[in-house]
Amino acid sequence: MADHSHPPKPDGSAAPGPDPDSGPRTAPGIIDFLSLGVASALCLILGGGIGVAIDALAHTSPLWTFVGLGFGVVSAVLVTVAQVRKNFKNL
Repeated sequence: MADHSHPPKPDGSAAPGPDPDSGPRTAPGIIDFLSLGVASALCLILGGGIGVAIDALAHTSPLWTFVGLGFGVVSAVLVTVAQVRKNFKNL
């Protein structure tokens, strides 16, 4: 004879299920590191390039080249910190 009784309803006192974020931890892949390097290089190249362009127009060499490189370094650090926080938060 088949049992037609209904299973008990959960009352919330049971242990919670596994956390969906607690899966296997994986290290960042090669693409993550390549994008980090490319983003940092672009920040430095664009910052320095804009500085050189302003110096060429304003005849103030090397003032704006160094200012542009400074902005490039700061932006490269900020991009690196943001990507490291995003890619390494699961480790």
